[in-house]
Amino acid sequence: YTGGDGSRFAWLFKRSAGLDVVTYTGTGTTHQIPHSLNKTVEMFWLKSRGSSANWMVYHKGLNGGTNPEQYYIRLNLTNPEVQASSFGDTAPTSTHFTVGSSSNAINSSGDPCIALLFASVTGISKVGYYTGNGSSQTITTGFSPRFVIIRRTDGSEDHWLVLDTTRGWVSGNDKGLKLNSDSAQGTSEDYGAPTSTGFSLTSNGWVNYNTGNYIYYAHA
Repeated sequence: YTGGDGSRFAWLFKRSAGLDVVTYTGTGTTHQIPHSLNKTVEMFWLKSRGSSANWMVYHKGLNGGTNPEQYYIRLNLTNPEVQASSFGDTAPTSTHFTVGSSSNAINSSGDPCIALLFASVTGISKVGYYTGNGSSQTITTGFSPRFVIIRRTDGSEDHWLVLDTTRGWVSGNDKGLKLNSDSAQGTSEDYGAPTSTGFSLTSNGWVNYNTGNYIYYAHA
């Protein structure tokens, strides 16, 4: 990440039980693509490598966790989730994920594409979702996270907020970054803090707007 203030920071992940990287070629028709997670995919990010089309995201918490395979959300934009058949209306499994015939440039015939696939690993990572209450609450992951991505899915102009303990994620003055923006990190917001078994949330609307639907990915 390169911030608007010229600073640089990177998060590095490797393929493991909770992360797989797959390349595939679009066919223009609905088809299933194999992966090597050996567990059900809970979130994936897709991008055409042959065009400037947007990133497409599937997350098990889309639409509040009901039929999430019928929805998508953009990784590089702030738009709310959209109902569509981009994933063939088919939930991912422990062996495959699906792209639909009408899939926003993630399945154009002959187009090279890339997929980043995520799954929860006990004590290490958690793909989850929750509903905001506008007050305060604690999300349980089963471990103390050092890194989290949070995104509201049903509101406009909402960002992919990234917090981590290396830059500063404590009670107050959290240094939040946005995956979909190159602006400098914030320094004055209080979003909450890691706990021994998850993370707390304040009433900040970016992470806990009353009745808002949120998805997240947390890593120890």
